[in-house]
Amino acid sequence: MKPDKDRKRYILILISIVTISWSIIMGSITTKAMANPIGTKSVDMVAERHRVGKEIYLENCSTCHIAIPPAVLPTETWKTILENPLNHYGTRLEGIIRFNQVLMWQYLSTYSRPISVNETEPKFIAQSRYFFALHPGVEVPSPVSHTSCVECHSRVSDFDFRTLTEEWQ
Repeated sequence: MKPDKDRKRYILILISIVTISWSIIMGSITTKAMANPIGTKSVDMVAERHRVGKEIYLENCSTCHIAIPPAVLPTETWKTILENPLNHYGTRLEGIIRFNQVLMWQYLSTYSRPISVNETEPKFIAQSRYFFALHPGVEVPSPVSHTSCVECHSRVSDFDFRTLTEEWQ
């Protein structure tokens, strides 16, 4: 064999070993069915193996705007968002490295919803059929945006969309 082929084979074997090792480590973490919420940053339980992805999602997204629950947008929308960090609604998200994208994707794809048949992929909350399904009979502000949530959900900063302001209880 040529030296280049040997080197490529060695690199592929090394990548396979690292991937398998990572899978074993992550698999051992999943032996616990559910984890406690991350500090005060959530009321919703997530599987142990998705805690880090959720934490990275909250750290990256809630620094500029309210982090929304994954199910509000379909998996396809989250994929589009994560694949284009240098064009996030016209803003460049610096510092999101591939490893963090993968961890966020594992969390978001697990807890988001599939797009429905004949549903156009929503780009914004205001286009999400799920958002409106969660708010039947509620006069939501127009335009609907991630900042609208604060009006009704007093603990959004803790990623708690279940607690409502007194007006809505």
